[in-house]
Amino acid sequence: MLNMALRVLLVYGLLLLAMRIMGKREIGQLSNLDFVVAIVVAELATLPITDHHMELGQSVLPILILTVLQVTVSMLCLKSNRFRRLLYGRPNVLIAAGRMQMGEMRKARYNIDDLLSQLRQRDIFDVASVDYAVLETSGDLTVTLKQGYCPVTRNDLHLKPEAMFCGMPLTLIDDGEVNWKGMADNGITEAWLTEQLRRQDVASAQDVFFASLSPNGQIYLITRQEALQTREKIH
Repeated sequence: MLNMALRVLLVYGLLLLAMRIMGKREIGQLSNLDFVVAIVVAELATLPITDHHMELGQSVLPILILTVLQVTVSMLCLKSNRFRRLLYGRPNVLIAAGRMQMGEMRKARYNIDDLLSQLRQRDIFDVASVDYAVLETSGDLTVTLKQGYCPVTRNDLHLKPEAMFCGMPLTLIDDGEVNWKGMADNGITEAWLTEQLRRQDVASAQDVFFASLSPNGQIYLITRQEALQTREKIH
């Protein structure tokens, strides 16, 4: 039992290290090669856990080799556009200037049902409203709409920049931990935070579950007690 636990911990740590080295990539952005490597690494990781007679090195070494190969391929893709296009291919323009490109769809082995399905996932139900649609190498569909179908912007409404706030809120406190670095980068002092907490009748940052500062200067704050009460109501 102890031997199995040690094997699981070692393999788990190795997988975390391998994934961290390979880089950050969302599941939907994985290329075919990335997906295959992820599957192979997962299969190799299960072998020493399920087979107690198998030496760890027989599984660890292939995982390390695949990790090194994947990092090497990624570096080559950064250095050479030709190598990247050879390995991952090119994006396919499925709709250009409002017209479907049947040749590109055949190259990508992509039928009309696939196109309509991905458009609906982006809340686009009328293909006639699409100006350009590009099938990325990751399989994602990038879409631009025709003039007249695009969402209204503040410039269209002749609004001043200060009339709308679209910036990123700043997290001040996360589960009782103060974001000192973020505050310092934005010129916010400890005294200011203490004063804001006092106005909210909060004695200490430890009593705060979450607090953020919006671009317009408003503070969103939830205490630990409020968070616990909300959870009890849900259950």
